[in-house]
Amino acid sequence: MEFKDKVKAVRGELLLTQEQFAKELGCTATTINRWENGKKPPSFILEQAFKKFCKEKGINLDELRSL
Repeated sequence: MEFKDKVKAVRGELLLTQEQFAKELGCTATTINRWENGKKPPSFILEQAFKKFCKEKGINLDELRSL
């Protein structure tokens, strides 16, 4: 599963808007939109923030299913 699909799946599972998800990760909704559309990969720091967020929420990225 590509990063863009993981972002969509996590956001969908938690029922968060792009704005809400961006606030949780400390970035902008535009950044989330670019990730989900595959237009821009995350920076190392934001990718680590995403992984930490998922771990804190009990989401196993290896077990995600695409939406």
